[in-house]
Amino acid sequence: MRQLTAIEAAPFFEHKSQRLFDLDPYALPEEGFEYWADQHVCGVFHKMPWPGVWGGHYGVKPEGWGRSTEPAKRILRAFWDAHECERIIGWTPESNRAAIAFARRLGFVKDGTMPLGSGNLIMQGWTPWQ
Repeated sequence: MRQLTAIEAAPFFEHKSQRLFDLDPYALPEEGFEYWADQHVCGVFHKMPWPGVWGGHYGVKPEGWGRSTEPAKRILRAFWDAHECERIIGWTPESNRAAIAFARRLGFVKDGTMPLGSGNLIMQGWTPWQ
């Protein structure tokens, strides 16, 4: 487990399936973001506009597909232990069933649904005691 710079995190987001909104993986933001990696998984965290709440996202290299759950759980726990968190949240398009299932395997629970013109967002949250 280690923290990365944005440029070191880029390879985890190279595959098109890992890019939300066609984000260029070599233009990942550095300021206000933390990147944590374990094996073929990279967790990205940023503060949300509420004290102690962080947004979380994952990038997984193709060679880690099918075996990313345990590294992702370790990343969540290490990030949590390094910060004063109240909750880590993730918003996922309802159409991205694989990402929603992945989050559920990590222990995220559904907090609600945000209806948008482009489709619903599933809002999920995680704490270590859930």
